[in-house]
Amino acid sequence: MRSFDRVPVRFLAFFSALSLLLIAAALPAAAASPPLVFTKYLDKTEGAFFVLVPKGWITQGGMVRVNPLAAQGGVGNATEAKIDFAVAKDATGKVQIRWIPKINYAQPSPSNAMLGGNWNGMPVVAYPRAADFLGRMLFPALHPQARNVKVVETAQRPDIVAAVYQMPAAQAIRSQGGAFHADAATLTVTYEEGGVRFKEILFAAVEGYAMMGAGLWDNPFTIVARAPEAEFEVWGPVARTVVNSFALNPLWLQGEMAGQARRADIAAATLRDISRVDAEIAKSRSQTMAAIQQDQYLTLTSQELYVNPRTKEVELGSNEWKHRWVGPGGEVIYTDDGSWNPNLDPSLKLSGFERSPVKKR
Repeated sequence: MRSFDRVPVRFLAFFSALSLLLIAAALPAAAASPPLVFTKYLDKTEGAFFVLVPKGWITQGGMVRVNPLAAQGGVGNATEAKIDFAVAKDATGKVQIRWIPKINYAQPSPSNAMLGGNWNGMPVVAYPRAADFLGRMLFPALHPQARNVKVVETAQRPDIVAAVYQMPAAQAIRSQGGAFHADAATLTVTYEEGGVRFKEILFAAVEGYAMMGAGLWDNPFTIVARAPEAEFEVWGPVARTVVNSFALNPLWLQGEMAGQARRADIAAATLRDISRVDAEIAKSRSQTMAAIQQDQYLTLTSQELYVNPRTKEVELGSNEWKHRWVGPGGEVIYTDDGSWNPNLDPSLKLSGFERSPVKKR
C-alpha cells in the first residue's frame, strides 16, 4: 500500500478540471428558459469546493470521510476525502445532479481476500470497463427499486481517457514500472421509480494500477444527472452550467495534501479572499484548456469565454443563453432577453449586477 499512499490525493486535484468535461457533452441542448439566477455555493462540510447552484434549489452532502475503525475497516478508503454531493431542484430529488464518491477497490489476487470480500478496507472486485461499472455496479446501487430499465445509449469517452493518462500521478506510476489503465464512458438510461418515468445520464472514469504486486482500481470521477423523462431536455442547460462550474478550493486542497484539518479556518479564509481564490481557479482551468484546442473545448463543454466587468478577468461560462450578468458576491444570471436588466426587475430584488460580455477573439 505504501506505493499508493499519495496517489488518491493527487487525483483529487484533477477532479475539478475533469468535471468540466464529464457529462457536459452528453446532456441535451434545449431552448433557454426565462432568466435564471445562479448563486455561488461554498461546500459547507469542509469548504472544499465551489459550485454554481440555481437560486431556490437545494444541496445535500459534501466531503465525507471513512472511519478506518468501522466495520469492514482499514486504511484503503480512509486516507482521503470523498465527494458525495447533490444539487436538486427540490426535496423530491426528481431533478438532480450528484457527484458520487470515489471508492478504492482491490483486484482479486492470492494475497488478498476472495472476490466479493474486503482487503484492508477495500472491496475486492475485478477491474471493470467503465460502462460495466455504470450499468452493473453503480446504477443498481443507486436505484434498487428501478423497474422497466432501458439502456438508451452507451458512449465511450476517449477524451477523458487521454486526459487521465496525462496526469502526473498516472505518469509517475508508469515511470516507476507500474501498470496503469483507464477507461471512461457515459450511460443513458430510462426507468420507472416511485411512479415516475426518469431519464438519467451516468458518467464514470475508472482507473486501474498495479505496482510491486498490488493491484488496485477506483472510480475517481463519477457524476449522474436525472430528470423525469418528459422534462429531461428542459434541464440539460442547467445541469451543464452546474457541472461546468464545479471547482475545488485551492486553499482546501493545499490543506488536504498537507494533512491539515483546519477546515473551518480554511472556509473563513476563503470567504475573506474570494477574489484571489477565483483567480487561482481560473488559472487551473486555463491550464486544462491549454491541452485542448480552445474552440473545440468550448464547443464540447457548451461554454464561452466572458470578461468579468468587476475583476477584468476572463471567466468560463455557459453558452446556453445569449447574455450573462455577474453580481458582487459571485452570483451569475443568464438570460436570452437583451433588454432585460436584473437590477430593474422588481421580482428579483437585486442590485449591483453588471453585464459580462463575451471576450473578443
